[in-house]
Amino acid sequence: MIAETSGLIVTPETIDEVPVLEVSDVRKHFGDTTALDGVSLKVYEGEVVAILGPSGSGKSTLVRCIDQLEEIDGGAMLLDGELLGYEEIRGHLRPMTDAGRRGQRRRMSMVFQQFNLFPHWTVLRNVAEAPHTVHGLSAAQAEARARELLERVGLSDKADAYPRQLSGGQQQRVAIARSVAVDPRILLFDEPTSALDPELVDEVLQTMKRLAASGRTMIVVTHELEFARSVADRCVFMADGRVVEDRPAEDFFDDPRSARLRAFLARSGRSSAEAAE
Repeated sequence: MIAETSGLIVTPETIDEVPVLEVSDVRKHFGDTTALDGVSLKVYEGEVVAILGPSGSGKSTLVRCIDQLEEIDGGAMLLDGELLGYEEIRGHLRPMTDAGRRGQRRRMSMVFQQFNLFPHWTVLRNVAEAPHTVHGLSAAQAEARARELLERVGLSDKADAYPRQLSGGQQQRVAIARSVAVDPRILLFDEPTSALDPELVDEVLQTMKRLAASGRTMIVVTHELEFARSVADRCVFMADGRVVEDRPAEDFFDDPRSARLRAFLARSGRSSAEAAE
């Protein structure tokens, strides 16, 4: 049974374990603009959750808040049951220190629209640096892990190259390898293909599909609807800073319940009627 309340459509929770990530009634404002208006979301171990919606719906703001690149104005976020960004001191919640936030962020990794690689470092160092200097692996261990991940993303022959010598798709695959190298609890993707030329998109999506198949817990903000349909366990549709639908991917595309989602899919060429053809 699917319930609809105040425009929010959700499926009942059937999983008892603590979610890897829980977002509860999160609100975020930029001046007079409301970017997130009471967003709630749970992500469980091994789930791939795709977040879709029109421009300005709050998708990117949500993942940036989860990664603590933006401070929330209300609500709460928990990683493995631990409150993000705040700590209890003598019975009162206080903002966490910068060091505490950094510690929490080490358990997550973000892949951005832009690749954000260090241009003066080789591909190998870009991937190996954080596992060595932040997460305590020896230099040899970090290099071995980096080489293994570069092989997985099809770039083992580029280890000694510099980012400027790579295509955009190759740079984004390096960025994905770098994010996986620190073995995060959850991987966050913010429109990872939006800065790529169309002919380079597929190589990045294929890398992400292999990650999803390996059991990684992932939140993917994307406009690639076919990717979301084929890879995501659940799809979340956002509009006006709110979650409108949160449902299994197949139901999301084949049986949209809200008028907003039906209109969005129709505009994007993915109406339920087209999906059935």
